[in-house]
Amino acid sequence: MAMPPSPGDRQSSATPKRVPASETSRWLDLYEFYTDFSQAIFKRYQAQGRVFRMAPFRDIVLMLGAEANQFLLVTHSKMFSAELAWKENIGVLFKGGLLNHDGHDHRQLRRLLMPAFRQEALAAYLVQAEPLIDQHLRRWTPQCPDIYSHLKELTLQIAIKVFFGIELEAELAIYNRHITAMVAGSISFVKAPIIGRTYRQALKSRQALVRMLLPLVGERRRRPTADMMGQLCQSTGEDGQMLSDDDIIDQILFIMMAAHDTTASTLSSLVYELSKNPDWQTKLRQEAAEIDAGHLALPDLPDQLILHQYVIKETLRLNTPLKVIPRVSLEDFIFDDFSIPAGQLISICPAFCHYMSEYWTEPERFDPLRFSPERAEHKVHPYAYTPFGGGIHMCLGQFFAEKFVTVILYKMLARFSWQLPPGQDIRFQQVPIQRPKGKMPLHLSLRP
Repeated sequence: MAMPPSPGDRQSSATPKRVPASETSRWLDLYEFYTDFSQAIFKRYQAQGRVFRMAPFRDIVLMLGAEANQFLLVTHSKMFSAELAWKENIGVLFKGGLLNHDGHDHRQLRRLLMPAFRQEALAAYLVQAEPLIDQHLRRWTPQCPDIYSHLKELTLQIAIKVFFGIELEAELAIYNRHITAMVAGSISFVKAPIIGRTYRQALKSRQALVRMLLPLVGERRRRPTADMMGQLCQSTGEDGQMLSDDDIIDQILFIMMAAHDTTASTLSSLVYELSKNPDWQTKLRQEAAEIDAGHLALPDLPDQLILHQYVIKETLRLNTPLKVIPRVSLEDFIFDDFSIPAGQLISICPAFCHYMSEYWTEPERFDPLRFSPERAEHKVHPYAYTPFGGGIHMCLGQFFAEKFVTVILYKMLARFSWQLPPGQDIRFQQVPIQRPKGKMPLHLSLRP
């Protein structure tokens, strides 16, 4: 596709322009946003360029391209609020979560959370999760009616085990039910408890989880554990400040929501891409065979699986779980000769940037070697590849997600080869988080 010149290449006009109103009705914007997000963005990009309005649920200005990513996430990040952008979707159910903070509060909270994401903590989480991963894979049958539901269950149970230290099957089922209800409520269209049944149940589930977790926080404070809640209960800031009990519950629920949904999305996309590209299944198994895994500690394994990392990065490029990153402008600003006022909902679109041909060779083709040092297409522009965001709000769980996905993929490839049923293709729901539309059947073949 032909690309217009980047903002830095254009001549500034004497008088910045206002971003025109959406050229389509609110109902059409809403329909296209949720039914075929990628096509909706591409159609408007072709007609209007890199800056345009949509009004799918409220008026929003979209800014496309790596320069827009850098402008919003890094160079002018103080001009934008993540808290104001996210509060309508997750502000009640996941109040207090890291995305619901800006400025000094955000920096202070992020420092308090960091010990739970250090390398030694991640290593402990992987060791805790390995038996659960192996147990789940042993239960999978050759004719799998919906691999996504299996992956969703696996990632949620890993999260409950790693975050809370919960192991009993009965307790796992209870936590599973309440967390699933909260996530469903956070992405429901109607967020009014009186008329929104899904949202009302989500609020009840949050209350139930808070009641269940408060005693656990007290136990972790008295007897530290290696799970994430245990880490957060012992974390202290530079001034000796610790997270309150409510803060710990808010953070653990938010991380749970962010981690398991996006990880399940990534794994289902990996399964899909590797089913369409079976030669890469073979290449990854060959790489795994060349590594002396028996003499490697599990936490050290992901760093040795370089081709696995390329495949995961390429899958995230083609199937970015979170398509847009929203902010609210705190002051008037000018971008690409457009004047945009304070209080405006803004969004960049990493998923669209990942398909722009000025950054990527044949962007629609599955080509993991584009991430190799010899090609390094992701370095053409430092913000062309942003599946985890960037800047001060960059995803705190990036390395957690990458290590867990690598280990799960490694173990899946060791146990199975797979393909989609003949004549079967999968369509994906793209917003709010990418996932298959309906079921995702898969033929699994046990390896010798």
